[in-house]
Amino acid sequence: MADMTEILRLVRDGRLGAATDEIQRTLRDRAAGRTPEPPMKDVTPIPTALPGAVAAPPNRGKRVRPRKAAWHAAGAEGRPVTAPALPSGAEWLSQQGALPYRLFVPSAPAAEAPVIVMLHGCTQTPEDFAAGTAICAAADAIGAHVIFPEQTRRTNANLCWSWFEPAHQGRSGEAQAIVAITESVRAGLGAPRPVHVAGLSAGGAMAAILGARYPEVVRSVAIHSGLPVGAARDLASAFAAMKAGGPSEGPLPVPAIVFHGMADRTVAPANGAAFLADHLGQADISATERGGRRATISAVAAPVRMELWEIEGLGHAWSGGDPRGSYADPVGPDATAEMMRFFAQTR
Repeated sequence: MADMTEILRLVRDGRLGAATDEIQRTLRDRAAGRTPEPPMKDVTPIPTALPGAVAAPPNRGKRVRPRKAAWHAAGAEGRPVTAPALPSGAEWLSQQGALPYRLFVPSAPAAEAPVIVMLHGCTQTPEDFAAGTAICAAADAIGAHVIFPEQTRRTNANLCWSWFEPAHQGRSGEAQAIVAITESVRAGLGAPRPVHVAGLSAGGAMAAILGARYPEVVRSVAIHSGLPVGAARDLASAFAAMKAGGPSEGPLPVPAIVFHGMADRTVAPANGAAFLADHLGQADISATERGGRRATISAVAAPVRMELWEIEGLGHAWSGGDPRGSYADPVGPDATAEMMRFFAQTR
């Protein structure tokens, strides 16, 4: 598009509606053979993020800008130059396959332990996501390996997975690449291992795609602040889905645990509910208060196990996360612990 710079400015300023209008106006002008006119500038920006990006957790009712983890430092492509905190004896390896990725090797690998794939959100890195979710400690406790695929700035300037592009919504593109490195790691471990996939925001949307397209590989998925498969087919529909919820292809063929903050202003809570929309009439609904927040849990046993955790007061951030990582809210419930419980129950 002739004015992509301006469109990106509107997105970064939180003017999703204006960005969508600008995209549509530019397309209409091109179709009519007209040169797009310069758009009006908006002088009251509201900070937010790109499609699938994660916003900072709430701070006493004030909106705050997304931040990097405290230990971030300048490095290649702006990546952190240090690994997240690791349990004694564990390893953090930088690997290259169909995609670059990090591999967490537990201190005492267990032959029966699963392989867990963790998909970061926009602006995040594997190191950042590992720190915010504290997944390495949880995986080490059961002897599980964890794969952290990495989106690069060469592919997406904001490190977003391309969940809203048709080329990556099937058994192709980024989804295929993530499965390729997962299968490579699993083969190297010898004994067959179940694979569980988790993601935040853009990563959550991509986790849903993997569960839908590769049920023979993926045993179950955990989707935090994500969107259902089919919610968007391009950038404009991505904005619309993030704002108000989008369409869904229907139930996932694999078990899924879904977390969504009811105060999420980046990806509408309707997107979390969409994963169970076809089965809410059969759901067993309960409430719990853990770690300082109340959550409503809708659980379905058939046709596949699913849990929806709707968490009051939680914004667009990993629930019960470690503040050393970005976009992690330390107030509970502990999404990592609940995710690991769910994975264990679907083995």
